[in-house]
Amino acid sequence: MKKTFNTLNIVTTAMLCAVCVVLSAAFHYLQLGSVGALISPMHLPVFLAGILCGPWLGLICGVVSPVASFFVSGATNPRFPDRLIPMIVELAVYGFLSGLLRYVFLKNSKTNKFAAVLALIIAMVAGRVVAAFVSAIFLTLVTTNEVSYFVNLGISMLGKFTSTWVGIIIQLVLIPTILFALKRSGVLVRYTPTLEE
Repeated sequence: MKKTFNTLNIVTTAMLCAVCVVLSAAFHYLQLGSVGALISPMHLPVFLAGILCGPWLGLICGVVSPVASFFVSGATNPRFPDRLIPMIVELAVYGFLSGLLRYVFLKNSKTNKFAAVLALIIAMVAGRVVAAFVSAIFLTLVTTNEVSYFVNLGISMLGKFTSTWVGIIIQLVLIPTILFALKRSGVLVRYTPTLEE
């Protein structure tokens, strides 16, 4: 997959990482933690990094952004380790899969028109599922009434999809809108990976 590690993609990824940190810091500073949890402001830039810049830069954005946010916030947001580690895993999956699947769907003539949207939806589900498995581990470790891992997994899985539904809707509306605007302006083609092995 060509066109991935070039100056444009690297700079774009760095900018999207910065956007993640700024959005997280803004919600933290304004004490809008509950709103931030509902909207998931860090997710959107990571999805864009994967879709625009490819799976590996998307993965890097997904790992670096929450870690940078953690240190910028004074090691308080997201809380270590029970929130930070699942968030790193979740965002890394978002970035990697959205980039990888966009490339896969672009290669298929039946799906290439909807490649970014399909990649976004699948990555959304996969990232939340993987993060739920990791979160359940921490829930099980801190639970004092010996609740089983699978009960905690069910709780985590439900929470990952119900507590961020507003963010899911926002991402499903904004990301295709941003991509459409980039396409109309002729910018998107500069990010499209060459479909050659």
